[in-house]
Amino acid sequence: MNSKSAVTAIIGRIKEEKKVSKTLAIARAATEIARALNIRHEAAMMTLYGLCATGSVRWAGDQGIIVDEDDCTIAEFSSKPKHVVAGDVRSFLTDWSADPLPSKREAAIRAMIAGGLNPPRNINWKTFCDRVRDECNGWLDDRPALGFGDKQIQRIVKDLRSK
Repeated sequence: MNSKSAVTAIIGRIKEEKKVSKTLAIARAATEIARALNIRHEAAMMTLYGLCATGSVRWAGDQGIIVDEDDCTIAEFSSKPKHVVAGDVRSFLTDWSADPLPSKREAAIRAMIAGGLNPPRNINWKTFCDRVRDECNGWLDDRPALGFGDKQIQRIVKDLRSK
């Protein structure tokens, strides 16, 4: 038997469930929104704050714990969101944006290779593929969208190298 009481163990488990592993910094999420919707970063930031305020996108404060919107007043809200749940933001982008586009995928890969990223020599494949998906809104919740799997991206890199 451990030293925790049943109540302490339950409270600890609830706190752990409120932590979300895949979050984005608020500025990074706004950048993704701006690129996907082709709007200015400031407008994307306002859109993101609106989604957080209405509870459509879950958000976390400084400690990384998801905040229950019922526990936060409007006056307290203005400076609270520091991170947002990536899956929530990308779910909205999938609905609102014409992305992901295969042409954007190849263009992003070309730009990354031209910028000196050369998988697997100076960047591992997983990180490279995640960056391509981030650039092209190639996510479907927390998994790659159709055409944005690791193998697909690796094939495109191989084809580009052979040209």
